[in-house]
Amino acid sequence: MSAAFHALVPAAGRGERFGGDVRKQLVEIEGRPVLAWAIERLLRAGAASVAVALPGALVPGAEESVLSDERVRWVVGADTRQASVAACLAVCPAGEREIVLIHDGARPVVHPDDVGRCVAALADHDGAVLGRPVSDTLKLAAGGEIQGTVDRAYLFRAETPQAFSRALFERALVQARADAFAGTDEASLVERLPGVRIAAVEAEHPNPKLTTRADLGLVAALLRYDRGS
Repeated sequence: MSAAFHALVPAAGRGERFGGDVRKQLVEIEGRPVLAWAIERLLRAGAASVAVALPGALVPGAEESVLSDERVRWVVGADTRQASVAACLAVCPAGEREIVLIHDGARPVVHPDDVGRCVAALADHDGAVLGRPVSDTLKLAAGGEIQGTVDRAYLFRAETPQAFSRALFERALVQARADAFAGTDEASLVERLPGVRIAAVEAEHPNPKLTTRADLGLVAALLRYDRGS
């Protein structure tokens, strides 16, 4: 069994590509908000606590509208993912558990086994990123024309969760702020520190991110399949 961990869930984004009047993290699929599914998966995987960053207006009613659980803490998010993750970390309990795991609130199908494998990888690494090797042929394109083909042999498509030792991740956040560096994911912050080793953990289960409304059918089907298995 993998070590206990604290989960940080940035879910304060506007989701502009998703559209509609309801933020995508609160859209209901199979009777529950997307965010509730994501949090529940983390708790099933062994999270000792889950800190969730939401838009400020949504925090007061989050327990009623999303999920009520004493292990879940709701915080006001920020304009950037990086700052929202830092806000989650600030309320993360300190103590004997020194692993933090960041997961997208819009990835509600993540399998607890894949979460556990990420955490377990920290036994001999400083961090771990769940993802999968790129299987499609990749092309360089400019001006609407193909310019060439990219060697995909060493490419790995990063997803979440991403897990790190707490001390290391705190140091990465501090350094990123000092350098005014904005990463596209948490691993990109940690990679900048010297001597770190981050495991590429290949996902064994589907883990799609809800980005546009076209993704709703796939996510719903996967949730139904999981509930029936």
